[in-house]
Amino acid sequence: MDLRQIRYFVAACEEGSLSAAANRLNCTASGVSQQMSALEARLKTSLLERTRRGVNPTSAGWRFYNRCLVVLRAVCEAEMELEDFSAGLSGKVCAGFAPGLAKSVLPQALTRYTREFPNVDIEIASGTADALVHEAAEGTLDFYVGQYGESQIGLTAISINKYPVALVSGSRRGLTPMMPVDLSDLPHLKLSVPSATHSLRPKIEEAIRSGEMAVERTISIASLSAGLEFVAQSDWSSILPYWIGLKELGNERVTVNPIEAPDITVSLTLIHPAQRPLSRAARQLYDYFVQELNRSQTEWQRITR
Repeated sequence: MDLRQIRYFVAACEEGSLSAAANRLNCTASGVSQQMSALEARLKTSLLERTRRGVNPTSAGWRFYNRCLVVLRAVCEAEMELEDFSAGLSGKVCAGFAPGLAKSVLPQALTRYTREFPNVDIEIASGTADALVHEAAEGTLDFYVGQYGESQIGLTAISINKYPVALVSGSRRGLTPMMPVDLSDLPHLKLSVPSATHSLRPKIEEAIRSGEMAVERTISIASLSAGLEFVAQSDWSSILPYWIGLKELGNERVTVNPIEAPDITVSLTLIHPAQRPLSRAARQLYDYFVQELNRSQTEWQRITR
């Protein structure tokens, strides 16, 4: 057994297809198939169940998959440790942050990080939350921070915390800035909601279904910036994480109101490829981001008391 067989097997489990695993690994499907057959012969057990739609790990395959992740993580950690020993904090970090975090919290963390670590190249991905989760699953990103729905094979998910949300409305809606609101008592509420699965949308829809808020109309807008601009030009509103509300406090075209009821919070999660732990450079960027997030939360708590 060698590392190549382990990597092929992990890719087959996570992709659910030998051809998809081959595409991911830049090799041929026949090569992956041959390696899997050789691996099963060596271990004298069936690891993958072949079907018309692809492959599924057997019970033994799932157990072996988890062991393989430990091996691959250990190899990555050893490589990272040697790189750090020879070059200090250097290399490249590719990270994704939910659009609101990228706009409201990340810039301050990046300013500090780029100043203190000039030998690290940084690539910050953009797009919807769903697209960024997909990139993390493909291994394009070292990590992603944002909302995360159902667990997904091949990804490690670490809960960060739960955070308050705010109502951001066009100023013509006539609400008193920073006055706490109960959405069940707010008449003629028209909501702009995000389209991403990994967003506040599921919680908003559940609150509407349960009657915790009465909504007259909704519109789904994928882009955060487009949604905010629409709200600013109308009497519509949007339920958004507090960090966006905090950022918009100086915008005279919108009003920001803490939400008293219903009890809606936004949960943030750190996710990264299961077989690849965070490098030292990636971990440092994440730590600086969390420090800035905590600072902004303290500021929100101060002004909403």
